[in-house]
Amino acid sequence: MIRNKIYCFIAIRFGKHDTDAIYEIIASIISEFGLEPRRIDRIEHIDNINQKIISELNEADIAIADLTYARPSVYFEAGYAYRKIPVIFTCRKDHLYNEDDNLKVHFDTDRYPIVFWDNPDDKSFIPNLKSKLQYVIDNLMNVPLLESLEAYLVHLNKSLLNPENILKRIVKLFSQINVYDRVVQNHPNHEINIKRRLSLYKDIFETIKVDFSRESPELRQRYWVELSTILDDEINYLEDLYEKSHYGGKVMYASYLNELYKIYLECMTKLYQRPSNEYQSKYDRVKSGVEKLIRHIRNPIWM
Repeated sequence: MIRNKIYCFIAIRFGKHDTDAIYEIIASIISEFGLEPRRIDRIEHIDNINQKIISELNEADIAIADLTYARPSVYFEAGYAYRKIPVIFTCRKDHLYNEDDNLKVHFDTDRYPIVFWDNPDDKSFIPNLKSKLQYVIDNLMNVPLLESLEAYLVHLNKSLLNPENILKRIVKLFSQINVYDRVVQNHPNHEINIKRRLSLYKDIFETIKVDFSRESPELRQRYWVELSTILDDEINYLEDLYEKSHYGGKVMYASYLNELYKIYLECMTKLYQRPSNEYQSKYDRVKSGVEKLIRHIRNPIWM
């Protein structure tokens, strides 16, 4: 689910006048910072309450735990949240050294920085909590939006959306064509190399189609020209093999020419305006080549 706010889970004693009033102050501060306060008894749901609490804690980006009245559930929720997100502790000030062990801030927890309040009208609580919250937000590393942006940046750096990567990929693809030589017909790699060159032509064509920056139309044009020259040469090569072959070879070369003609003509549409004499000549070449293959297949006197 996409959300555009940071969730702040608030664990606090419900049903007491002072803690309910403090909650309203905390929620108001949270909202002021552009965060969404989440208090389990004010969230509509039909889930098991324990499962819903765990779910909310797993979704939260920050937690505030008010230790007033020493509720075991608040300690549990704070401990669960502390595994992976920042937790801000608040508490009524008299609980720090309360003679009643049932209310006293529990051992170990009292070692953490706690934002204390005397009563809901305590004027120092609001600026103190704001200061703590600002510090946590500034150092927050578990913001979903930040994680999403960082992941997208990694994608941008690696993907073909990056103009530098497009250029690197095109140069690499062009260089790979030379790896698959035009070996003689009886060579074991003859057909394999034709297939691999054809695959590379397709990859080069698709890669060049990816938008370059507007500042480099000349570079894009240069690659279209380079590809068209190679395709011209490859068509001549395959047409020559086709003419010199018997039935089995003609079927094979005709199938490769069929694919190559398509790439070639699409490449020409990138190079020349339509209509134009230049494009017309390329179109006529492909059209006559295809018509020739169709005639031979329909009237296989060349078998």
